[in-house]
Amino acid sequence: MQDPVEEEMRRKDEKPPVTVRIARQLALEHFGVRGPHWIDRIVRFGRLATRVVPLNSYDDKNFLFYGRNIVKFYNGVESSHPDFIDAQARAMERARGAGIVTNTPKLTKEGKDVAYIELEGGEGLPARRHAMRVLDFIPGKTLGDVEQSDTLVEEAGSLVGSLDACFRDFDHPGFHRTHLWDLRNSLKLRGFVEHVVGEKRRELAERVLRDFEEKVLQEEGNLRWSVVHNDANDQNILVDGGRVIGIVDWGDALRTWAVCNPAIAIAYLMLDKEKEDMLARAAAFLRGYRAGSGCELEESEIRVIRTLIAVRLACSAIMAAYSSSKEPENEYLTLTLDAGWEALEKFLAIAEQEFLKACDLI
Repeated sequence: MQDPVEEEMRRKDEKPPVTVRIARQLALEHFGVRGPHWIDRIVRFGRLATRVVPLNSYDDKNFLFYGRNIVKFYNGVESSHPDFIDAQARAMERARGAGIVTNTPKLTKEGKDVAYIELEGGEGLPARRHAMRVLDFIPGKTLGDVEQSDTLVEEAGSLVGSLDACFRDFDHPGFHRTHLWDLRNSLKLRGFVEHVVGEKRRELAERVLRDFEEKVLQEEGNLRWSVVHNDANDQNILVDGGRVIGIVDWGDALRTWAVCNPAIAIAYLMLDKEKEDMLARAAAFLRGYRAGSGCELEESEIRVIRTLIAVRLACSAIMAAYSSSKEPENEYLTLTLDAGWEALEKFLAIAEQEFLKACDLI
């Protein structure tokens, strides 16, 4: 069985050392992805349709190709688990079959939905085998980039509920994995708390982890299991024309407690909000989640959801602190750092009964 702490540390060291030039070469060689004709490049110089643009990522290397494809190079850890790479493709296929908009993998010249390539290791590391995938680009904005009205948040809840409903009877061996971002493994975060700057924040992290031990682990035997997306945050939920249209990024998907999926989505809706807005966002999301798909929470799930929301906020902030210590120049890693700690402190000030009542769970 994988050690989730050791693998999380390796992900930063085994990020694919891919430049735009190498990405272009490999995308053409394995997937036949070509740029626009040279005349078009001149006429439309500088436009997205003529460019290869590096995208932000925690552990992988992603590029937007000519405004129509995402070319993804997986880190060395995920690349060493081909069952998981396959599981992501099968999950996308399952979601699309349920009418949920998500990416579609492009086939290689050999008819496969993934290629494995050898890349030189960075900073003295040996060459390593990395998975590479090309996905269609879905136009639109993310939920985090638009004004989050109650209606839009409710639609996001409905989307996540529909996703959970379609995975109730789905499984894949690649999703049976041990992962640090699985909320079941939250106590493993203690190994990273030392990277958090400030005694007050470290004490806050320890408080959340104690709550997890005392309130969640005692319910472990009562919680339902399912394959879940595991990262339905507002940067992965897509919006177009004022409506929620789909979801992307299956890199954290796995089989775990089913209640983790709505808890994670709600956690990110708490960022940059005051108390009343936190309660309103959580209530709107859960209305959509429960209404559209019939995903009613069981009593044991109601008893743990508030703590799991807090745990995800803590996990995001703790791991952002660790990742920033490894890549201080990567601004993407600090997106939820300060906002995460502030949201966690405000969220914990809301009494559990008040939260559950506001969400119509009691």
